[in-house]
Amino acid sequence: MILKRYFVWAIILMTFFLTGCETMNNVLNLQKPTAQMKGLKFKDVKLNSATLLFDVEVNNPYPVALPLMNMDYGLSSGAEPFLNGNAKLQTTVPAKSKKTVSLPANINYVDMLKALKGIRPGSKIPYKADLGLFVDAPALGLMRLPLKKEGEIVLPTVSDVGSTQRNYYGIVGPTLALSIGKMGLFLL
Repeated sequence: MILKRYFVWAIILMTFFLTGCETMNNVLNLQKPTAQMKGLKFKDVKLNSATLLFDVEVNNPYPVALPLMNMDYGLSSGAEPFLNGNAKLQTTVPAKSKKTVSLPANINYVDMLKALKGIRPGSKIPYKADLGLFVDAPALGLMRLPLKKEGEIVLPTVSDVGSTQRNYYGIVGPTLALSIGKMGLFLL
């Protein structure tokens, strides 16, 4: 009788360990967060820097807030990669909700234009984005949610580069004041 009980428990434990994590997740009904990239846009474009905003919708199935830790990203146009990097994030998605967040990545705008070889600001280019969004999921720990999106984006022009006038006292000679309104950035 005792031997039979141990045998039954041994079978149950072996089944438990041999079925793997995926089956256990289904049995325990552990849901994973999901994410979908909704869009891509530029913000705060200057000659030497810009912020690229990845609009991502995150679904949090948990009864607690879901911390977004960081992301890695890569952008290509055609077969040519032109931008990649990573960014630290400090935001959360409320419990049992869906939220669209704009995830910022600071980039060097001039370097990005150089990598695009001949594409000028104001041009519309096709892009393919590959992102990895790292979340700290309860019971599952740190996990990477892969995201992909293809679309088109207009490369912004640099506006209002400068409108200043400076007086340099003690220097003999003319003073130059430069004011540039809307312009395209042309790399030679």
